[in-house]
Amino acid sequence: MVLTVFSLLAQPTGERKTVLYLIPFYTHDYHGPVAPSVQSSQDIQGVNSFLLMGFWAGAQIALDEYHDQNVALNIVVRDVTENETDLRKIMEDKELMDDVDLIIGPFFNKTFQIAAEYAKQYQIPIVNPFTNRTDILKENDYVYKVVPSVDSKPATLSYIAELYPNSNIILYKDSSVKATEQMIYIQYFLKHGVSYQEVSSQGELMKSIKPNSKNIVVVFSSHAAKMLMLSRDLLYKSNPEDIVLVVPEKWLSSHTYDVEYYSKLNIHFFSNFYVDEKDQQTQLFTQKYKEKFKSIPTIENFAYQGYDITRFFVEMIRNEGDMDRVKISPICYPMTFDKTPGGGYENVNIHFLEVMDDEVIPARY
Repeated sequence: MVLTVFSLLAQPTGERKTVLYLIPFYTHDYHGPVAPSVQSSQDIQGVNSFLLMGFWAGAQIALDEYHDQNVALNIVVRDVTENETDLRKIMEDKELMDDVDLIIGPFFNKTFQIAAEYAKQYQIPIVNPFTNRTDILKENDYVYKVVPSVDSKPATLSYIAELYPNSNIILYKDSSVKATEQMIYIQYFLKHGVSYQEVSSQGELMKSIKPNSKNIVVVFSSHAAKMLMLSRDLLYKSNPEDIVLVVPEKWLSSHTYDVEYYSKLNIHFFSNFYVDEKDQQTQLFTQKYKEKFKSIPTIENFAYQGYDITRFFVEMIRNEGDMDRVKISPICYPMTFDKTPGGGYENVNIHFLEVMDDEVIPARY
């Protein structure tokens, strides 16, 4: 089913811009009230029709702000899932597409590739909010990829290493088989002449740590028992002040990991999303969201992401594509876009976070 879900026509001030949202609402699966099995926000995430409702809700908060400012916008929303035929019907509507200034979505790789080709044909910027795939950027100047590539991680660490004389980058995986992400680090460091060591056992790691130096230890394992053993060794057999321990984000959600290690070990991690709940802008957004939707915005329901993407890219098209003139403060997405050679634009700004006094905050370097 193809459905126009929402249309907002602000009183025109300046040139009216049209934004087309392509969001998988699965309206063909929705048959009325919420099922009795849905008792919590986690249950809602299991219902296809509600999966990305938070994203659209966050976007609406941003659109309400434009409406309040009397900004001229025409908003069109289509329900697009994996059905390629339905998508093509939308994209082949020349009357619609000739008027569109920005496309946000869709969220499935195959349908996104189709939509991106039409966006290229009509010369319309198209935003993919969540994919890690870099191939979507190839030979298409109109694609914007919001999630940074893994290259952003070694680039961040190499920058930090430059700040400390005699710093020591150690890549640790608890076997000789290299992880895919580990290979990306290695390739980046080799390409940019960054010194590093590789170790594949806990014993090797402990011997590699240099006293009175900044040791940036990057861990590529989430094995719970080994993770605990590593943490204890680092805490009691070395000086934690000498170590920046960079771990997979999932470490922080592990039920087996002892919380006492978080701050003591100077734990750091990368994340695509981070929200400072004490920030005044975040609190204002949360208040508006609660009042409008009688629910709480979260990273997991994509509400903050929907807001940030709408604000950033609507500002971009209002400034005729000049991102240097976009002056907004995102809630959860830091956005700095670089153009890829012969292709689209990729966000190169990723959150590097640390745990301090059992609180997650942006790393201070």
